[in-house]
Amino acid sequence: MQRLSIRPLNGSLRTVVRVFLLALGVAVAPAGGHAQNSAIDLTPHLTPCGTYNSAALDPRPVPEAIGGRAMIDKLLKQGFHTPATMLGAPEDVPPTWYDQVRVTAEEAKQICEKHLTAVYIDWATAPYNVAMNSGAKMVFDALGIRLLRLSSYSFNPNGLSGVLAAMLPLKPNILLTGGVVDPAQLGAIMKPAVDQGIAISLWAVASPKLAIGQDGPVKSLVSYDFYGLGLQLADAVHQQYPDGAEFGYIHWINDSPPVQAREHGFLDRLKTYPNIHIVTNGEASPSNPASGFVNGNSPQAFTQAFLTQHPNINLLFAPWEDPPALGEGSAIRALNLESKIKIVTMDLGADGIYQLKHNGVIALDMAQDVYDAGRVMALTAALSFIGKAKYPYVLVPTFPVFPTSDMTAAWDFMHGPEMKCPEAACR
Repeated sequence: MQRLSIRPLNGSLRTVVRVFLLALGVAVAPAGGHAQNSAIDLTPHLTPCGTYNSAALDPRPVPEAIGGRAMIDKLLKQGFHTPATMLGAPEDVPPTWYDQVRVTAEEAKQICEKHLTAVYIDWATAPYNVAMNSGAKMVFDALGIRLLRLSSYSFNPNGLSGVLAAMLPLKPNILLTGGVVDPAQLGAIMKPAVDQGIAISLWAVASPKLAIGQDGPVKSLVSYDFYGLGLQLADAVHQQYPDGAEFGYIHWINDSPPVQAREHGFLDRLKTYPNIHIVTNGEASPSNPASGFVNGNSPQAFTQAFLTQHPNINLLFAPWEDPPALGEGSAIRALNLESKIKIVTMDLGADGIYQLKHNGVIALDMAQDVYDAGRVMALTAALSFIGKAKYPYVLVPTFPVFPTSDMTAAWDFMHGPEMKCPEAACR
């Protein structure tokens, strides 16, 4: 794929990102709008049955440039903090690391010969999501599974119901979805797919009404340790600001268990560093409606009011990079505070990398191995058709990215081989 050159932080960024996503075959919103209920047909490039595509089907090792095996060992030492029930599952199931999910050449051939089909309903179209789509599509192609439709419900659970209703007449064998849905709603939303006998793999959210595993309608719940990522981010903040900081906590007001879990972990660990002083409106909690904004696409007004109210802040939280951190950055620049206030966030993208390398407002970013998340979602669903769905809860690694980190290695591991980091960001 041709690499795209972008210049972050200027008015053309959104246009470039849209072109980048469209080049990858992702449904995107019209300018200024949302992609809810949009979908595109996809042209598969399927591997012939009997040809084992190890690049897609074998797990990738962690590159040494971003920690290698020591990254996983550090996560294991930190311990596991987000049980499946915290994400809405009906019962706790043992977690498995992404690199333990494997398929043999014979199993791949058996799956391929079944001529399965799939649909994918995502919740957004940011590079984070495109990377997950890419991982899933590579596995589907390698296993001879035709991906019929890819769409986004744009953070709207009602949109998920509508998109699903539009896809069910296609009679897919596999459904990949998840994201920012209340577990109490998810069971009812998924019921038509369950009734149709579709094998479901979920990202980061489950339902107490849907059993997970070979004999359940959900074949796997794929996630990272959300609370654990919060712990990592807090430790990274303390590492980068050892002399302390006036830390502004604002957030997206939501009822999403994974989002709330990582912020609980972040705040809990920050409280162990007394020189990091948390500043917020009311209680420092992701469930506090007074300390955040209701629209993740438009945090500017709340951010400006918050920074005006709390002039001593020199560090600010953003719940993820695109668009909240970018919007908060716009608010900081509007107040001419970019030399004083920095942002810590997650979901590493091209803007974050560019700003990390060029002393922008984003000073710390978390990366998650979402490419492998997409791979594992597709692979576990496919394995269920030969009775091998033995990975009910799968974790992918996360890691902080500092201004001194190897940006290209961080991008490549998070986004996978199809999505090359734009020249202006990584080079």
